[in-house]
Amino acid sequence: MSEIVPRPRDPHPDAAPRTPPLPLLRSRAADPGVAQPPGEGVPLREYLAALRRHLWLVLAAVLVSTGIAAYRMSREPPRYAAASAVQLVNPRQALAGEIGTGRTDQLPGWYTDPILSQIQVLRSRAVAQRVVDSLGLRLMPAPGFPYGDLDSVRVTPAARTGDTVHLTFAPGMVRGRLGTVRAEAPYGAPLDLGAASLTFARRPEVASARMHVVDEQGAVMWVIGSMNPAQRPMTNVLDIQFIANDPHLAQRAANAAAAAFQGVSMRSAQTESRRRRMFVEEQLRTTDSLLLAALHQLSAFRKGVRSFSPRESFRTTEEGLTQFRLQRQALLTEKSIYDQMGRVLSTDPGREGSEQIAALAASPEVASNSGILALYNQLIRYQTARDSATTGRWSRAASNPDVQQLDSLISTYRGRLVRAVQARSDALSAQIGVLDQVMASDAASISGLPDAEAEEMRLSREVETLQKMVDDMRREQQEARIDEAVEAGQVEIVDWALVPGGPVGTGRRRRLLFALLVGLMIGGGGALVLDRLNTAIVRREDAEAMLHVPVIAVIPRLGEPLRATRRLDVRRLLPRRDRAPEQGLVTVSEMQSAGSQAYRKLRTHLIFSQGGQPPRTLMVTSASASEGKTTVCANLATTFAQQGLRVVLIDGDMRRPRLHGLFGQARSPGLSELLEGEAPVAEVVRETSVPGLHLVAAGRMVPNVSELLGGASMGRLIRQLNAEYDLVVVDTPPVLAAADAEILGAQADAVLVVVRAGKTERQSAHYAMQQLRAVGAQIVGAVLNDPDQKIAGYGKYAYYYDYYTETTG
Repeated sequence: MSEIVPRPRDPHPDAAPRTPPLPLLRSRAADPGVAQPPGEGVPLREYLAALRRHLWLVLAAVLVSTGIAAYRMSREPPRYAAASAVQLVNPRQALAGEIGTGRTDQLPGWYTDPILSQIQVLRSRAVAQRVVDSLGLRLMPAPGFPYGDLDSVRVTPAARTGDTVHLTFAPGMVRGRLGTVRAEAPYGAPLDLGAASLTFARRPEVASARMHVVDEQGAVMWVIGSMNPAQRPMTNVLDIQFIANDPHLAQRAANAAAAAFQGVSMRSAQTESRRRRMFVEEQLRTTDSLLLAALHQLSAFRKGVRSFSPRESFRTTEEGLTQFRLQRQALLTEKSIYDQMGRVLSTDPGREGSEQIAALAASPEVASNSGILALYNQLIRYQTARDSATTGRWSRAASNPDVQQLDSLISTYRGRLVRAVQARSDALSAQIGVLDQVMASDAASISGLPDAEAEEMRLSREVETLQKMVDDMRREQQEARIDEAVEAGQVEIVDWALVPGGPVGTGRRRRLLFALLVGLMIGGGGALVLDRLNTAIVRREDAEAMLHVPVIAVIPRLGEPLRATRRLDVRRLLPRRDRAPEQGLVTVSEMQSAGSQAYRKLRTHLIFSQGGQPPRTLMVTSASASEGKTTVCANLATTFAQQGLRVVLIDGDMRRPRLHGLFGQARSPGLSELLEGEAPVAEVVRETSVPGLHLVAAGRMVPNVSELLGGASMGRLIRQLNAEYDLVVVDTPPVLAAADAEILGAQADAVLVVVRAGKTERQSAHYAMQQLRAVGAQIVGAVLNDPDQKIAGYGKYAYYYDYYTETTG
């Protein structure tokens, strides 16, 4: 290219116009003042590149999460599952026949699922409490406890939570200690420790064991949490599965749960039958007294008046009146029940669950009204829930939001129930009024008959009516007694649980896979966060966005070719400890390397960006120290000299000079001696080993560096060197370290800013550019120096070096 770039010989270099700066290149992706176009965002390949750069973090997160999951699973004891089966039936009807069908346990309303309702009963604390009491589960066995050899356990309320039962199994004898109580007993006999009693059927294989006393409510909640009832499809059969750490404990708990469920169902049915019997007996006593009074009246009337031949019409009319009287009496009885129920609900709101209200609700009149019965049952549920929440060890205050919500629901359903009862009572009053009108009309029609005969017929019909009512109530009483005597509920045990043959699966693969996914999510998220928190300039777009100048060259690591930049190499993602500093004049020692070709590319950009002519004075600087500006400056000057230009390289960094060491020259005499007039130009400008390249070293350190560089002597020196050389290249201190770079930048035709990938901070580069522009420096571009191969993780930048890598390889 030497013939393309002629060597200029301008006799008046001072009059040469300054090269205009290149247009600023602004990146919309990083400029906060420019909105991104719709649909533009971070491409997927950048996310993948970020994960590749921080692959160590992703792998560490995966290893930690899966390791923790594997450790926890290895520490978990084996789990055993046993299942019993029950069937939900109505055996009371089969045992009592048609007589015992006066009342069923099915709740009214189409929205109620009886199977699901019974499952909730099975999971209730009442059933769990029975299981705890029957198996003595307040004594929880420690790991390795021989539960299969334990015959029975009994725990009294005196047992203190936190105590431990220590057991020792000797030949023919078991010894135990609970607190200060010690005892021993032969196998098969109870071991009485005061607050607890244990019976071992045989000598276990272990020499000793322990059991811990737990809180009663904690044992109840453990039973509820370990029990998993499930309905078999399309049947009324429930499987009661129980999971425990011991196979014998799982079997016994599953069987105890089935037996407890059956007992609770039986007790509930008997309680309901007893309430119904009590109500019928109370009504029977009242009706019996009315019947007795009516018989006395009839007997007294017949003694005073002997009239026994009523006419046929009188009999017919009176029979109709009798039917009306029966209806009226039934309506009065029903109305009295609803009135009594309404009075109790209105005057004493806290008696919804009393025996009197329960008996009234169990009466046939109320039971036949599904709407009122449903409201009453719902009110009882909410009242029971409130009692459970405000009593017991974990009772809640009345100000608790859950208790207040239950109070609100109780008040709402109480009001609904009172209104429904009142509405039913009003309806019955209206029916009674209609019957009264009809009966008055019939009575008027037979008023012409003899009063004595009419009175006798009235008293006779009244006795017949009351007698029929008494007979019906006696039949109801008998049915209630039979129902109460039937010892059966809605639960029938189908299968007892067997001892499980082995532990159940705990989903180890699924849990490990979940831990792997969690690790990938944490590691991937951390990698993206670390990548976004990195404030250093790495990519070409980052540099152009912050500096607002084009990046005209990317300098790779010197001294070694870039290999396989498009492939994922895990070694690039790990921290390197063998990174060497800048390896000097790569444009001389390794002319075919990727670094040497990058410097030639930079030279070509500088030449053609100036209309085919290189700048007369080129200053190379950086924002901070250790960014490679001296190496870039020396190699760039070498490539211009290799092009055939006469180049002089000035080391303007008097505080930390390095150019004299790169070229093997002495530091003094140099620029400082020249500017102070202690040495002539001919003595300071030295030839180097590169043909056409001369060097002006920094010279000795002086205290007034900025004053020397900003003086007239420096301007005269640059003009003199411009007259004698084709290009003057000046290496300056970092912009943010001293004012030297700003002083020299104002005198140079072009300024080249070096940015080190992965090290130069965005804000530092931004401030440096602001300072250079403030003094009018002509910034022609930036160089992205990558001695640490930071951009190797960005696959799309590999095209800068692939061609030269293949050539040198």
